[in-house]
Amino acid sequence: MDFRLVRRLGHFLAVAEEGHFGRAAARLGLSQPPLTAQIQALEKELGVRLLERTGRGTRPTRAGEALLPLARRLAEDAGALEALARELRAGRHAPVAIACVTSALFDELPPLVRALSAARPEAAVSVREMDTADALEALRRGEVDIALLRDDRARPPIRIRPLGEDHLLAALPEGHALLVAPDPLPLSLLADEPMLLLPRAISPAYADAMVAACHGAGFAPRAVREVGSAMAQLGFVAAGLGVALVSSGMARLRPPGVAFRALAGPIPAVGVALAWNAERAGEAASLALSLAEELFPMAPGIHAPEDLP
Repeated sequence: MDFRLVRRLGHFLAVAEEGHFGRAAARLGLSQPPLTAQIQALEKELGVRLLERTGRGTRPTRAGEALLPLARRLAEDAGALEALARELRAGRHAPVAIACVTSALFDELPPLVRALSAARPEAAVSVREMDTADALEALRRGEVDIALLRDDRARPPIRIRPLGEDHLLAALPEGHALLVAPDPLPLSLLADEPMLLLPRAISPAYADAMVAACHGAGFAPRAVREVGSAMAQLGFVAAGLGVALVSSGMARLRPPGVAFRALAGPIPAVGVALAWNAERAGEAASLALSLAEELFPMAPGIHAPEDLP
């Protein structure tokens, strides 16, 4: 944006509305010669004459009349921009940036975003889908205000607040032989199945809990391949390329070609948590934490980390 052009249009608007260079100069806090120079520069830049003097003062030319509505809108937008900048400098009304793992997009994210938007209707809310490891890095770098991720341990300066319990389900291709096995399904029956796994690097706590569950059932998961996201897991399962252990929320997506079975136990998974950077926490993080307390009350057996404020 050429702010000199916006400023000159504001000068033109003042003269057109006052109908007099002297009164417009007083309104703008200028002397008349600099105002005249600004109008002349604007006419030269636009290549049209905007104002004409009459015996009764100054009025817009036909070209000036045509430009007046746009000049008014630009002046209003410039005023709103300056006002927002002042609010941002004061730490108010800043946009809220959220990182969110795929498996939280449908259960935890919608109520939190709706509550944030209701509490701060003047602030834009942006969401970036990313895995847990990337979300933690984004928090550390200050690229997002909060994150919905899968982790169960705070690592200063990152703090977390669990949002609920979760458990693992078996995701099987439609027609799979294990669909006629006992329900809930003993995890040990998956010992010889080709597994579609998430790379440990993208969510270590979640991956470690899943592998530990398999070891507890007497086997090591036989990874046929690693896939980049929970949605990719379901797509590959639907294609008949293997089976997967997924969080319970994924079953609510009802993907075609995939059947879900509860596991005997049930077998807990690392649930979704709200995370923020204690060294960078601002109004958005404080508000999100307050809203999370209302939206996701702590259930029995879920404990917040000791270093929560």
